[in-house]
Amino acid sequence: MISIKNQDGFTLVEILVAITILSFMMVSIYTIVDNNIVTKETVIKEDREFLQMYTATHRIEEDISQMWNPMYFSSPPIQDRNQGPNDRGFGGGGGFGGSDNLALNNRFVPSRLYPKANARNVPIPLVDMVDKTTLMFMTSSNKRFIEGQKQSRYAWVEYSLMPDDRDEPPAPNMLVRRILSENTFARDFDIKQLKPQVLLRGVKELVWEFWSRNDLKWVDNVRLLPVAERESIRAVRLTLTWIDEQGVERTTLRVFRPLWPYFDVVKDQTERQAAGRPQRPNTPGGPGGNPNGSGTIRPPGTPNGGGN
Repeated sequence: MISIKNQDGFTLVEILVAITILSFMMVSIYTIVDNNIVTKETVIKEDREFLQMYTATHRIEEDISQMWNPMYFSSPPIQDRNQGPNDRGFGGGGGFGGSDNLALNNRFVPSRLYPKANARNVPIPLVDMVDKTTLMFMTSSNKRFIEGQKQSRYAWVEYSLMPDDRDEPPAPNMLVRRILSENTFARDFDIKQLKPQVLLRGVKELVWEFWSRNDLKWVDNVRLLPVAERESIRAVRLTLTWIDEQGVERTTLRVFRPLWPYFDVVKDQTERQAAGRPQRPNTPGGPGGNPNGSGTIRPPGTPNGGGN
């Protein structure tokens, strides 16, 4: 039998010391990894909430920057000395050179959403607030995603607050957007019946303000603006306060401006009429325009007028 005299190895004490050191190392590594995971989830959650807020304000900016109203590029009706009081109408003596019969058959009829027309007889859409948190206007930012769909780039949009539908929301409201992109020149409709798109949850406060060029200050309701300024808004300020999932209250302040350049439309129209130049028809296919490009406009509610 062969005996081994040199039996080198670890003693029990050495093994216990090694296991203890390894345990401390594993606890340290686990703590570091766990902290990294918690930090990552917190950052992702904060980024998700910030991205939701950014997406909501970007959607508002896109709609307001392309707010559409013919008063940005044309004036209200101005009585021409060579024009009789009954010569206004679509395609009549108002500037498109149509016949009297055509003018009688195509007169603009006011409605709640289109209370009047401009000097070119294009219907002027309403910009309104039923309360201090609800804003409705027409925009040209609509995008048609389905080919052949009966839509154009024009749409009615409404921003408002609704009760937050979560079980225990940090704040009572959520910011929603409704859009009507079909049959936009109908005489009347109820946009509240459309399905809302949720933009931001946990909203505590929403304040709309409008810049008054006459008073040189912000007003908190579009109805406080003069009629001329209400039809060609130049700046909208939004103050949005919301509470994130950690209970932190955050506030963002944004100013949005329509992209239309400013010029004196009344002066331009007066000089045009004084020089005896005829009105130029609208862009073919545009709101109130004729797809054939002939300059004859058919208002909503008439055959081929786009209304009901």
